[in-house]
Amino acid sequence: MNLNRQDGLDTDALREIVDRQQIWDCLLRYARGMDRLDEELALSAYHPGAIEDHGAVIAPCEVFVPQVIAFHRRMERVTQHILTNHSCEIAGDVAHCETYTHCFSVMPEGPSRIGFGRFVDRLERRDGRWGIASRVSVPEGAIEAPALDDRAGMVDLPGTLGKPARDRSDPSYLRPLPLDRAAPAEA
Repeated sequence: MNLNRQDGLDTDALREIVDRQQIWDCLLRYARGMDRLDEELALSAYHPGAIEDHGAVIAPCEVFVPQVIAFHRRMERVTQHILTNHSCEIAGDVAHCETYTHCFSVMPEGPSRIGFGRFVDRLERRDGRWGIASRVSVPEGAIEAPALDDRAGMVDLPGTLGKPARDRSDPSYLRPLPLDRAAPAEA
């Protein structure tokens, strides 16, 4: 497909659309990496040496990511990092973004928590790849919920791939996702 000014979309506009999608994909890799406890995936959202200001921890990403993943593994049974509203200003190879976040944490004992806040990021395109160069996590608050059974009401069906895992055995890593599974028997 040839996009030019006659089609209503010039190459600068197309470049911006591609950049925005690559930036969003970068931010989603961080969230997925945290939830799957996948250090390599979470680190792929950063450029080497990127600074993470997460309040209690201000450190290069190579220090921050392993520490927070160890915390998630040790202190929480389930997490879901959810990214919502997102604004992004791109100027050449630099982007400044603000992304709203919710982090749902199921604790082994005691109350669970929904933390909410924002990531304020400076991303840079280096060697054709967008990555976080600097991040400030801005906490806005948290809601504590009663102790939560993360499997309440869930039924494990025999043979299904739909069993969550906090590692690379999670179904989201299967490539290709198999198509030849037996369909559940009708009741």
